[in-house]
Amino acid sequence: MFKRIIFFMIVLFLLVGCNSPRTMEEVFHVSMNDNLDIDEYKIVEIVKEDNVIIFTAHSKNGAINKKNNNEYPKIAYFTKFNGEWHLSKTGECLMDKWNANLVGESYLWCGTLTGTRHEKVIVGDTEAKMIEMNDDVKRVWYHLSENNKEEVKVFLEGGSEEWLKEIKY
Repeated sequence: MFKRIIFFMIVLFLLVGCNSPRTMEEVFHVSMNDNLDIDEYKIVEIVKEDNVIIFTAHSKNGAINKKNNNEYPKIAYFTKFNGEWHLSKTGECLMDKWNANLVGESYLWCGTLTGTRHEKVIVGDTEAKMIEMNDDVKRVWYHLSENNKEEVKVFLEGGSEEWLKEIKY
C-alpha cells in the first residue's frame, strides 16, 4: 500500500511539472488563451534574444478598441524569474507614431512604419530593431531602454529626419 502511495505521488508531481509552461512561447499561448477579451491571435515573430514576441490580436466582441482591433501589431515582453518565464508587459505598436510601456524597467518602446521612405528609427542614441510584417507593408520597430524619457526619431530616405517624440528642455 505504501509503495502505491509513493508511486501515485511521483506520477502526480511529474504530471504537474509537465503541465506548466516552460518556454516563453508556451507562456504566451497560455496568456492569450486565458485572456477572455481575445478571440484570435497570431504570432508574427519571436525574438528570443530580446525576450519579445510580436503578434496581432482580434476580438469579435469589441473588447479591444474597434479602431485598433487587429490593425496594429502588438508586442509582448517576457522576463525570467526563478527559472520560469513571465509575461512582463505588452504594448500596441501604433502606425507612424510611437507607444511605450513605462511601468517598471526595462521600458518598452514600439511603433509601426507603413512607408518605404522610413529607413530606421532611433530611440535615444540607439537604433531600434525592425521586424517585417507578413503583409509586406508594415514594419514594427521596438526598443528596450533603461530610460523612460527617450527621444524617438525616424530617418527617411535621403537623410532627412522626423521627430516622433522630442523632449523639450
